[in-house]
Amino acid sequence: MSISATSGVVSNIDYQSLITQLVGIRRQSITQLQTDKKGLEITNSAYSNLSSRVKDLVTAADGLRNPAAFGSFKTTVSDSNAISASAGSGASYGSHSIVVSTLAKSHKVAADGVAAATSTIAAGAGSFTFQVGAGTAQSVPVDAATTLTSLKDSINALNAGVTASVVNDGSGPNPYRLILAGTSTGTSNSVTITQNDTSLVFSTTLQAAQDATFTVDAMSFTRQTNSASDIIPGVTLDLLSADPARTIGVTVSRDTDSISDNVKKLVDAYNGVVSYIKQNNRYDSDTKKAYPFFGDSVARSIADDLRRVFSSAAAGLPDTMNRLLHAGISTDREGVMSLDTSKLKNALNSNFDGVVSLFTKGATTTGFAELIHQSASSIDDFVDGRIKGRQDGLKKNMTRIDQDIRQKETQLVSYEEQLRAQFTGLEAMLASLKGQSNALNNYFGGA
Repeated sequence: MSISATSGVVSNIDYQSLITQLVGIRRQSITQLQTDKKGLEITNSAYSNLSSRVKDLVTAADGLRNPAAFGSFKTTVSDSNAISASAGSGASYGSHSIVVSTLAKSHKVAADGVAAATSTIAAGAGSFTFQVGAGTAQSVPVDAATTLTSLKDSINALNAGVTASVVNDGSGPNPYRLILAGTSTGTSNSVTITQNDTSLVFSTTLQAAQDATFTVDAMSFTRQTNSASDIIPGVTLDLLSADPARTIGVTVSRDTDSISDNVKKLVDAYNGVVSYIKQNNRYDSDTKKAYPFFGDSVARSIADDLRRVFSSAAAGLPDTMNRLLHAGISTDREGVMSLDTSKLKNALNSNFDGVVSLFTKGATTTGFAELIHQSASSIDDFVDGRIKGRQDGLKKNMTRIDQDIRQKETQLVSYEEQLRAQFTGLEAMLASLKGQSNALNNYFGGA
């Protein structure tokens, strides 16, 4: 007997509805596994975000754990239009008086004018040769077709320490003049024309080659350029204008702003880690939502360990400078740290070496930046760090759930097929019973 795919022909029972409901009941276990996996994925993502924040803490600590991080200096110049000064490694505190008598200048000469830039300037074959200081003579060929412009181009093509240009000075019938300018300053870089087989006459010196002359703390110096980095240790001076009657003050001091910024980065990075853990380690009773780190001992242990480092005393340092609070770092009741920059700068000014020891790794002591770097690096180690271990466990559980889901999906298909077979058998049995009933009714009715 033919049985309908959705309802029984004999029984008129909606088998498809029954199958859907029964399969749905069995599917609840798969749905729960999918929900569990989603929760693991959210937790795994939260640990990835935590890893990023711990990396920021490692970077911030790395910027303070070496003494060189405290070697930043800055300069103050009394007249920035006259001198520019910048401090680098090797600088030291001090004030200096500078007088600039002359600036270094390059040599510039001009040829007498011709009628046009296209005017020919040579009667026949020859050369135009020049020399910069004691350097090698540089030569370009000329001939009867050489113009002012082509000579300029030939000189520039040499790239030999001289720049040529053609200018129109607007004077009389011969306004076009060739200008030769040395690319380097200083008297040792004067330009000399050693052979001139052209009609050009270089009769005008526009600017004589000149050295920079200046004094620093009453000591005289001469330089070929307007930049000097070998006079004040660690400081580069750029001379901008000259006035022998004017004294410029240059002060080199510790860049406490830079150091303060780096300490602030460390504090902010720490707050970024512990605040993120705290935000995700709670249960919202109104929404009945548990956040990713709620009840998670690994995340809690990370926060506890970092808090312990930040609140401890550095071994081997004096009691007056062995805690972060001595450098202006304090913690509120919520566990959030803050930096009092004024207190930090006062400590730097009054006990600079003590502050350096408070953060850096020394011969016999280990400061907080080094301790934090070690702790945070261990937490986020890509081989055996706690975050890596926790994520490996989460991924293992997600893989197991995927396997369970696939197994249950296969079982569900078999279960559905089994139900269809059972209902088909039931329908066949009912059809048989109905046939027997009809036969009996016909028999007794006929009797």
